[in-house]
Amino acid sequence: MKRTRKIGAKRAACVCVCVCVALAGAAFAASDETEKKVGESAASVETEKKVGESAASVETEKKVGESAASVETENRRDAEARTRRAVEETVSATVDEPEKLRRLDKTAPIWVSSDRKRVVLGGVVCLREGPLEFFACRRGSKEHESVVSLDVAPHLIHAALLAVGAKQGKPAKFDPVFVPPTGEEIEIELRWRDAASETVRKVRAQETVRVAETGREMSESWVFTGGLFGVDAEGKKYYLANVTGEIFGVSNFPGSVLDVPFESSSDNALLTFEANTDKIPPTGTPTALILTRKNKPNGATVGAERKK
Repeated sequence: MKRTRKIGAKRAACVCVCVCVALAGAAFAASDETEKKVGESAASVETEKKVGESAASVETEKKVGESAASVETENRRDAEARTRRAVEETVSATVDEPEKLRRLDKTAPIWVSSDRKRVVLGGVVCLREGPLEFFACRRGSKEHESVVSLDVAPHLIHAALLAVGAKQGKPAKFDPVFVPPTGEEIEIELRWRDAASETVRKVRAQETVRVAETGREMSESWVFTGGLFGVDAEGKKYYLANVTGEIFGVSNFPGSVLDVPFESSSDNALLTFEANTDKIPPTGTPTALILTRKNKPNGATVGAERKK
């Protein structure tokens, strides 16, 4: 009986041990699972933190970029405003009887004299060396191949020339054979203030352009062709030079408001004219352009021959 009790006690003890081991194992397993979940939760929190930091960084970069763009835009506007003021001051200081000038636009630097004898434009020198396709272009278009940049819509220049009585001709034709541009001859004078002496300097616009091969200054006047109108995809008409920026050409472009009255190639390999550096003020110099009629019979020049 005692033996039986001892065996029972031992079995009970074994069962207790097994239960304890099992419970301990379950506890350890639960602990491992808890630690695993805690670890995953911590990793999730860390990931969310990094995502948040990344998003914050992107947002910060975006704001910095927007701020820099805003500053750049404001600086550009300030620079443009300073340039406009400098141009206006140059026109007032260099043009004879500036009190007779009447603005043709609220903001653009273009005037017609009250006696309807002059068109005055304000511009900036944009090139002193290199081949030319234009004497003047619209700002933001052909500055790399023009002497002067004008912040004026070309159609306003067309209207101003008509206002002073200039006779409009026709642009050059190329097919089937070349037909030179026609129109009343227009003289252009370039004026600016010399930075060193503060004196007013004057040159004919032709003097700033020379034949690349011979170095001879261009002598012929421009003719008022009037340019061309185009038609957009919706069938609406638009003034071509407003889009192309071609205002006063030295190569034949049908859209130019003024063109040279002879055949002049726009092929880069055959460019005829270049900037006459000695007669051009430093780039960035504010200038006044004074346009006047030559008043020849019918105001037309057709197929003028360029002297060699």
